[in-house]
Amino acid sequence: MDRCVADWIRSADSSPGSDLIVLYDYRDLALPGWLPAAMERYRTIDLAAWSLGVWAAGLAGLERIGRAVAINGTPFPVDPLRGIPPEIFRGTLDSWSEATRKRFERRMFAGLEGDERLAEVRSQRTALDQQDELRAIEAVASDGPGRAAPSWRFTKAIIGGRDLVFLPENQRMAWQGTETEEIDSMPHFPFFHLNGWAEVFA
Repeated sequence: MDRCVADWIRSADSSPGSDLIVLYDYRDLALPGWLPAAMERYRTIDLAAWSLGVWAAGLAGLERIGRAVAINGTPFPVDPLRGIPPEIFRGTLDSWSEATRKRFERRMFAGLEGDERLAEVRSQRTALDQQDELRAIEAVASDGPGRAAPSWRFTKAIIGGRDLVFLPENQRMAWQGTETEEIDSMPHFPFFHLNGWAEVFA
């Protein structure tokens, strides 16, 4: 995805006075050079990570994290029981194109077809750009942990009952021992089912 999702959340969120930093495009998991210094202004930071961003957040070297909520994702992006099964991930990567992206979006937005808000949140990135990102994710994920564990942990996981990307049963397996909340009607794209950051972090 890209910042279109965050821009839409920002416009729809009624929580006043919060700063928002958006990270996407996981071809490079290093934080932007300006970010660590900018984060020093804050005593603690709330982190909301979605989909493959859950895995990326744990590897990015983020600091000062207070509350951390995972939404429709796990720390195991390519995993038969706790993430996306390897054969499905590889098949998606190999066949990725504008046509397959449209099919993927139907799965991601399951049940939301015809919602006018979709035009505002669809990614503006090219299919080739996204395929490169999937290839980079697979390469890092296949190397195993390889990086130091973050100094923080996810405090809550929100699971969509209609998620067709990270299946609910795989999410439940991944989040054993972590507080979870399930929203039965929520597809992989969660943001039309969550009413702003206050609800996410409640």
